[in-house]
Amino acid sequence: MARTVLITGCRSGFGLLTAKAAAEAGWIVYAGLRDRSTADELLRVTAGLDVRPLQLDITSASDRDAAVRQIAEEEGGLDGLVNNAGRALGGFLELVEEDELRSLFEVNVFGTWAMTRALLPLLRERPKSTVVMVSSTSGITALPGLGAYAASKFALEGMGEAWRHELALFGIRVVLLEPGAYATDIFSRNRRISRGVQASGIYAPWSAGILQLFDGTVARIARDPIEVSTAIVRILEHRRPPLRYPLGPSSSLRGVLRWLIPSRISEGIMQRVLEHARRTSAAQIDKAP
Repeated sequence: MARTVLITGCRSGFGLLTAKAAAEAGWIVYAGLRDRSTADELLRVTAGLDVRPLQLDITSASDRDAAVRQIAEEEGGLDGLVNNAGRALGGFLELVEEDELRSLFEVNVFGTWAMTRALLPLLRERPKSTVVMVSSTSGITALPGLGAYAASKFALEGMGEAWRHELALFGIRVVLLEPGAYATDIFSRNRRISRGVQASGIYAPWSAGILQLFDGTVARIARDPIEVSTAIVRILEHRRPPLRYPLGPSSSLRGVLRWLIPSRISEGIMQRVLEHARRTSAAQIDKAP
């Protein structure tokens, strides 16, 4: 019997590539899209494969319920769930507006929790089913200017670890995938910067430099996101996947440093990063016409 997986956030990036990779590996793929009308690229990339697009905004109870009903009626159970849907948000925490923070958590935390919870009866129907939580290296260490995003991923890490223990009672494996920088739309089309970030704000001496440093680092180290889709399929098919699966640029190193380096040293490193950002911002202002 073919194995069945639901993947959320399949319009682009990790979700789109994982839908293709899983289908090529023989899985029946339910591909969730926040807006079903954006399925053109998904259908093009997965033509000839058993990929079934779903209208699935994970923050919508009606969308979640409809997805559960469809999978139950068509397949009777679920072998895998990939919680990939998520958002990013840049900006110093003081400048992030409350509605922006709530919206971020609504997707990255509450929507993911609700989607997983709704599908647990179907996951219990299949022995050794797997839930993959797409976290981030930002769920291990929080960088200045990405505090809101890191907070949501730290929450996801705690949720995933607790579910790892609880759902093992039913033979369900839970894995936290922690990618580093990969070349996806999260750094371009899907980039979100808090509207509270303004050139004249109190963080202006650092903002431009932080953004330039971030973009330069991503451009230098970002890798092909196909690595992530391949890893997700490997996790889904692994007999005993680990709780945490760091992947990509600096991912393992950041985890090791988080536990081995005293906090005063890591804080000193971050302060030097901010000082470099301040000098970069000042140089940009001096060059302005």
